Amino acid sequence: MHMAQSQPVRQARGERRRRAILEAALRVISERGVEAVTHRAVADEAGVPLSATTYYFESLDELLASTLELFVEEEVSRLEGLAVQLEGQSVPPLEMARLFRAELVSEVSRAQLELYLEAARRPGLRDIARRSIEAYAESAAAALRAAGLSEPALDPRAFVALFDGYGLHAAAGFDDQGLEDALMALWAAATRAIGNR
Repeated sequence: MHMAQSQPVRQARGERRRRAILEAALRVISERGVEAVTHRAVADEAGVPLSATTYYFESLDELLASTLELFVEEEVSRLEGLAVQLEGQSVPPLEMARLFRAELVSEVSRAQLELYLEAARRPGLRDIARRSIEAYAESAAAALRAAGLSEPALDPRAFVALFDGYGLHAAAGFDDQGLEDALMALWAAATRAIGNR
């Protein structure tokens, strides 16, 4: 006679399945955009019955919000780790700009861009988007400090907006090297402005 599964075991299995569904939804968003997210598309991507997605998420809005929350949680964790690595470092400004670009711009994903667009359409997602932007700003602030550029005039949010714009243009297929050259020129101009004060 089999023993009934304990509650913690069932909860752990349920949490794993819920996370698998969210990760599948994130892949759908990354590959096809938010408009492609349906219970059926996510169930197919996750390899679970359709009933599983509707069991854990009653509506598409709930599924979408939970998916974007997972994305932001993972990004915040990654960016906090980057900020910790940069603290106490001393790196030439242009070298830091290249490092920051490699760490952030290369990671700008369809999911991140979709998050910002959906937050513009759905007020309920704005707090989630704000958490993401704040995490990027904290990493930018750490990068600026490591480059010796810590004056308040260099608002880290301006650099986040710059890198986000760079990532958006790159995602749209614009010339990557031209964008990088422009980014480096702007960073160099900010560096000179601070040095001349």
